Amino acid sequence: MKDEDLQKMRMNGLAKDEADCKRLRIPHRFVHMSALSPSTRDSHAERHGELFTADEIREWSSRENNDVGCKCTFTLVMVDEEGQPRTPALIQKLLSAKEAYLRRRQSS
Repeated sequence: MKDEDLQKMRMNGLAKDEADCKRLRIPHRFVHMSALSPSTRDSHAERHGELFTADEIREWSSRENNDVGCKCTFTLVMVDEEGQPRTPALIQKLLSAKEAYLRRRQSS
């Protein structure tokens, strides 16, 4: 699959999830999930486990060739009224994986 096809599929899914949540009035964000593979760029790994709005994802994806060769996904996460995830254990697991990945990468 070409990079541009994959990116279009990601953005279509993001738009659909965003529209559904707005229609149903569900507070939400999207968690950035990097592949954390040997070829992962630092700027992608650093976002792993962090929450963003759909607009923030679109803006980030559109600059500095972030969409080229990208293996990241953006998964819908429901949040409470303060913007905190309703699944904090999942987010913590992702953040722990990012920390371990970055430590391994620094020691290489």
